[in-house]
Amino acid sequence: MIVSKKINNFKVYIKDDNKIYEEVFNDFLNNRLNVIKVFRSIEDTKVSLINTPHGKFVFKVFVPKEKKLERFLKSFVKGDYYLNLLLQTDRVRNEGVKFPNDFYLLAEKKIFNYASVFIMLIEFVEGVELSDIDDLSIDIRTEIQTKMIELHQHNMVSGDPHKGNFILSQDGIR
Repeated sequence: MIVSKKINNFKVYIKDDNKIYEEVFNDFLNNRLNVIKVFRSIEDTKVSLINTPHGKFVFKVFVPKEKKLERFLKSFVKGDYYLNLLLQTDRVRNEGVKFPNDFYLLAEKKIFNYASVFIMLIEFVEGVELSDIDDLSIDIRTEIQTKMIELHQHNMVSGDPHKGNFILSQDGIR
């Protein structure tokens, strides 16, 4: 179950109203995150691996700089992309699909239904990004196809399937 709260001018959605995730968000607001590794740092997107007393998480901050008018109009027509992703991830994981990384928290600065800042807390999966593997074996390709079909059977579509969004873990593709 996802609950929503207002925290420091952010609309915050938290999985299972878990205080751990809210604590991590408050650590971010108070500049107390323990960043282990930066995965991506470009003008509009920062993705880091953080360490907390409760384990490691992926922490993402996205502040879109381009296509603002398009994003604004889309938010009225299609709704909130990241909120939908959080809700859909929660739903399929409750249905037993463990392929997508769990999504624990989404914080947004919103005006009406338009969000200008997105902050996300996501499950960290130990492994190797597929973008770091030169030649994907037929077994890996088949497993990706099988997992994507499973997502589709649960009425979820991956909106951003590229090698950087797949991890080869000891338990298989995530």
